[in-house]
Amino acid sequence: MSRSLSHPEEFLILCVEDEHNLRGNIVEELVDAGFQVLAAEDGLGALALLAEHQPDLILCDITMPGMGGFELLRSVRAIRSSLANVPFIFLTALTDRLAVIEGKTAGADDYLPKPVDFDLMLATIRARLDQVVRIHRDLDAAAGLERRTHLEAARLKGLDDLAHTLDHVTLGVALFDERRAIIRKNDRADAVLGGTIFHSNGRLSVENAQTSLQLRAALDDAIDHGRNSEVITVSEEGRHPLLVQFLALTLGARAAMVLLDTDAQLDVSEAMVEKLFGLTPTEARVAAAVARGQRTEQIALDMGISSTTLAFHMRNIFRKVGVGRQQDLMALIFRSTLLVSQQDQG
Repeated sequence: MSRSLSHPEEFLILCVEDEHNLRGNIVEELVDAGFQVLAAEDGLGALALLAEHQPDLILCDITMPGMGGFELLRSVRAIRSSLANVPFIFLTALTDRLAVIEGKTAGADDYLPKPVDFDLMLATIRARLDQVVRIHRDLDAAAGLERRTHLEAARLKGLDDLAHTLDHVTLGVALFDERRAIIRKNDRADAVLGGTIFHSNGRLSVENAQTSLQLRAALDDAIDHGRNSEVITVSEEGRHPLLVQFLALTLGARAAMVLLDTDAQLDVSEAMVEKLFGLTPTEARVAAAVARGQRTEQIALDMGISSTTLAFHMRNIFRKVGVGRQQDLMALIFRSTLLVSQQDQG
């Protein structure tokens, strides 16, 4: 992804708000900030726009006539894989804890309270979009490196030699033919297939039915239409996320499934984390510990600080890095550190 927040006109934001005056004010603020904007007065209007447009972020009220925010969010996440990871921010006057939990469970990325603080709104939007840009840049670069390696190996030596090459790359890789059968896979992919992702009779499946549909649709799109997929997150109870992307191929295999298992051990450098994300030395120490999989209680104990102080550092880290959950922070550090390591080795 070559886009940058220094060019906000490259980003499209969908605003869904039933209050006419507030919707107009929000649109005006976003346009003044340089963003492209679409506006809808309710969930049904938003779905009509989503049928024709691909926004980079959705800003949505919760309580609306017809289709409310929660229902729209569930529909957005289920429409197609390309919308599954679009940041979704709720605008709400609700302060009820259960409402927040319901939104987070449905997949909301953030909340902004009403009355709207427009400076806070723009800062939150920029942070979420910056996170998307960085994640896609890292993943696209890593996936591109792996893809070039695989294609060159296939061109020179064929699939048998490619199978040997795959055993030495960092990411898990599985190759599919036009029948959706796996024709080659490396050791890292083999450790995931049959454990987190299952492959049977040409069909991929995971514990979550919706994610299974996303994986199958992405594989079909790569094989049938030659399109690379968006990054799909596969999560299991008690495990770190697994990131999956499908790449269209033409030499011998029709598609490659690239797997990044954030559960794998990685020697995370505190100095590298500090430099990559602009953290203080203390914040970098906390972030690196989180990336290594340490529990927050153990981190506080090791650093000799209270849980309250640790929570303060975590909030600062989330704000600077642009994520809202520990597992997202782990995944982002893992990907960024992995990419830097590959570039140094190259």
